[in-house]
Amino acid sequence: MLRSPPACAVKAPPTLLREPEVTRTVSLGAPDGAQRPTSVTPFSDQHVTWSGPLENLFGCTADAVDSTEDWWLSRIHPGDVSVVVESLRQHLLPKPNPYASDSRIWGYDYRFRHADGHYILTSDRTITERGERGNALMFTSVLFDKEDRHLKRREHRRKLDSQNHLATIAENTPSGIFVMDPQGYCTFMNAAAEQITGFRLDEISDYTFHASVHSCRRNGEPYPIHECPIFCHQQRGTTAKNESEIFVHKDGHHYDIVYSVSAVGDYASGGSVIEFRDVTEEKRLDQERMNAILVNEQQSVRIKESEAHKANLDSFVSFVCHELRNPLQGVTSSAEFLSDTLEKLEALTGTLAATYSVTLQGSEISTDTIQKSVNNSIDGHTPYGLVEKQGATLVETPTVTAMQSLITYAKELVSNIATCASHQALITNDVLDLSRLDAGKVEPSCGVVDIQALGREVVAMMTARAQVKSINLSIANEKRPLLYLKADKTILSQVLLNLVGNAIKFTPENGTITVDLYADPPNASGKIILHGSVTDNGLGMTEADQLRLFQRFSQANRKVAQLYGGSGLGLSISKELVKTMGGEMHVKSVHGEGSTFSFTSAHDPATEQECLDFLKDSPSPADRLPAANAPEATTAPPMVNGEPAAAPPFRMLCVAEDNPINLKHLSKHLTTLHYAHVLCANGQEAVDRFCAHDSAIDAVIIDMSMPVMDGLEATRLMRLFEERRRRNGEQRPTTPIIALSGNAMKEQIDDAMAAGMSDYLVKPCKQADLASTLTHWERVVHSGAPHKPVRAPS
Repeated sequence: MLRSPPACAVKAPPTLLREPEVTRTVSLGAPDGAQRPTSVTPFSDQHVTWSGPLENLFGCTADAVDSTEDWWLSRIHPGDVSVVVESLRQHLLPKPNPYASDSRIWGYDYRFRHADGHYILTSDRTITERGERGNALMFTSVLFDKEDRHLKRREHRRKLDSQNHLATIAENTPSGIFVMDPQGYCTFMNAAAEQITGFRLDEISDYTFHASVHSCRRNGEPYPIHECPIFCHQQRGTTAKNESEIFVHKDGHHYDIVYSVSAVGDYASGGSVIEFRDVTEEKRLDQERMNAILVNEQQSVRIKESEAHKANLDSFVSFVCHELRNPLQGVTSSAEFLSDTLEKLEALTGTLAATYSVTLQGSEISTDTIQKSVNNSIDGHTPYGLVEKQGATLVETPTVTAMQSLITYAKELVSNIATCASHQALITNDVLDLSRLDAGKVEPSCGVVDIQALGREVVAMMTARAQVKSINLSIANEKRPLLYLKADKTILSQVLLNLVGNAIKFTPENGTITVDLYADPPNASGKIILHGSVTDNGLGMTEADQLRLFQRFSQANRKVAQLYGGSGLGLSISKELVKTMGGEMHVKSVHGEGSTFSFTSAHDPATEQECLDFLKDSPSPADRLPAANAPEATTAPPMVNGEPAAAPPFRMLCVAEDNPINLKHLSKHLTTLHYAHVLCANGQEAVDRFCAHDSAIDAVIIDMSMPVMDGLEATRLMRLFEERRRRNGEQRPTTPIIALSGNAMKEQIDDAMAAGMSDYLVKPCKQADLASTLTHWERVVHSGAPHKPVRAPS
């Protein structure tokens, strides 16, 4: 059971031994009173209270003092009263920072008339309390005889100096040091104290130590001096070591300190020394360390799992994308072949309908005969023989009609398969892009880019999709001067393709879409700001819809997402890609009227030599005109009827692919394109074929991930074989080696190109893309131009 301590054990509050001083306390009323020109404040309602030994300073008792502002002003020397009034009035105006030193303290020395008629040089030191908005609420002034105070301080310093304490303190400690006299006034402070508090000694020597750096708490409330532990230690003559407190800086901010107090000689006459240091940063660091230790202890297992997950994420995403692209290659190729087969079957059915639709001459085919004919057709047998045997003139039968109906339905199914495969490929690419962006691995690879040609290429690539909905897709102001910038063509193309594809999706039939590309003149840093925009007159969006636009896996609203589909990643990825080029993406839209998606990016202009090299190597049309910063090209590829001249085709292609379905389809594509070829199931077989003595292989298409030997190792060995042949004096052009792979990470593509690949195609790859790539490399080999990839993504 707890017992209350005896009464003698309860200590009474310490009795302050501070010498009484004359004080003037003024409480300020509401600021809506009438202003008086002669008043130091704009308030009519003031309550003044005088206290302390007025007889010592003024020669009168408290009863003889009129508790008004006018009584005080009337006794100030006429030569000082105006400047005192103006100075205090300015101080009492509202302040933005109520805790800063110039908001809290005011001081002035002026001549004050004693009761016997002579003037005393009086120091007036005021502490002001303000509200949160900086309005003055009350101020308390301490008044004393300045000359008398000066004599007492000099005597105090003399005593301390005689004991050599000040020299020892100043020379041997990096901490802040205050020396206080018995009344609490600062008589010395070292350089460290000035740096920590922001005050110089001459700024606060007429204020108590407490009033200078300790007069208000962190929340702005007044801090009474009798509650100040530092001053209480001095008054009791006790010692404090490494205790915590909060000081207020000259500029008004609060900071944590650790202080120690020790008496100097007789505490009643010698004062005290306060040693302190600012520990705000130490406390912050200690708190951060404690938080880090706590988090580490609580989440150490989770952190390790996260690090392991992050380390494996790239490999995982790459593996998944590769495994998705391999079957997609088979699906895409199968859809192409099936679509082609159905076209041929439809043409054949039309021929049958025209040749072999008839009625019997001189006899009739019974209903049973027609039904048997239909059944035979369904079972895979033609009714042609039956009709011939009857020697009849051909008539139209239900068989042909049924075949045409089935073909139409099959073509619809093939179209659905192709659409789903295309959508799956898009999502796969988005996931890969998202992984690269999150890992910070998207770094623009700058080369010379013809910006206007890029816009035309994007429009040409998307025109077929636009024509399905009879949408007019065009370039704005095609007569703008050509512009050559150092940029990442792949990233710019991807952004524009995403924006145009998005516009086509949400623009109704017979709508319009306009692509615009232009640039500002170079800025002060020499950068050119490229502006791109895609404008449509489609659905448009509300402001609420626009706020959700660039969030991942999000579309404008649920109804739009359900109606038009999509992963909700395209715009988010595009915006982040633009950021990698030092730009921003914005949208302006009006619901029901259309939208404009715009972006900016920062680029270096191409130099004259870079433009020359670009125009020399680029297989661009002859009508390309140079921009202002691009001189006339001196060479161009041979042209026939405005198109680059055809080069001799490859004689023999080597194809290496471990997936049997994809290998079969590649063979079918190459046969359709009239290329002779040999098939290999892995990289080792491809190397053996390539290095054979009688090899006639002049181009290679190879997968990256295969058993026995992968595409990287096979390519290195083929390039070593070519190098040995060149050293033996054999003159032969470098063989194009084209990667066809489901690996699409930038690092994987860079590794492939470093191993000696000429170009890189990502699965799924359509026959048209394969044909255009082979045609390009036929021209390169024929012209002897250096090997530069045209399709390798970055």
